[in-house]
Amino acid sequence: MSLRDRIERRWVPRAVVTLSQVDWPARMSARVRRAAGRRERVELFFAFDDASSAVAVLDLATRLGGREAELVLTPVVRRGLRDDPAAAAKRRYAIADARRLARSRLGLELGRDTPLQADDTAFLAEWVAGARTNPNRFIAPALRRLWLLDDAPVDRAAFEQLWREAMGGAPDPNPEGVRAAEARMTRRNGPYDTPAAVIGRRWWFAQDRPQQIVERLDELGWG
Repeated sequence: MSLRDRIERRWVPRAVVTLSQVDWPARMSARVRRAAGRRERVELFFAFDDASSAVAVLDLATRLGGREAELVLTPVVRRGLRDDPAAAAKRRYAIADARRLARSRLGLELGRDTPLQADDTAFLAEWVAGARTNPNRFIAPALRRLWLLDDAPVDRAAFEQLWREAMGGAPDPNPEGVRAAEARMTRRNGPYDTPAAVIGRRWWFAQDRPQQIVERLDELGWG
């Protein structure tokens, strides 16, 4: 075996595995944050039309309670594989899976049986992107209304009233902010669909790995 073959077949794979296990930069960053009085960021890319996102947002908001971590909820509209022939089937499965997870983890029942289309709720993502204060107090109630109450069509007027109650004033849509969030999600070189949680350089599908997300925070000293 030539030297080049040895490098390509043995050394390169071993180096990749070794580098993937190097964790000191993340731990150092966490120490610097704590010394500066800052909290860790858990960015959750989600979509209002995604049943799994609804479960992930409500679940992580509960799990992160008491930890020194900020849940940054970032809505997107365009995500997933372009022209995916299985998109419709995935949406139906997401509802069935979200129903199971909502029951087992949150003790809640999904009220919606019919998949939503991205265009049905894109205005909600634009409102959140244009928020001048933390929009989390609107996002959770909005997701509950969309997915837990009933199977009714999306009522824009009802959501505007919910926004006024939670945020004060009228929404200020920012479609460019949504596009920027979608681009940032793509640059993460991993998450291609929602809900995706990111801590530093690591990411997880949040509906499947909420416990691993919490464990990662504990590893970094944010318990």
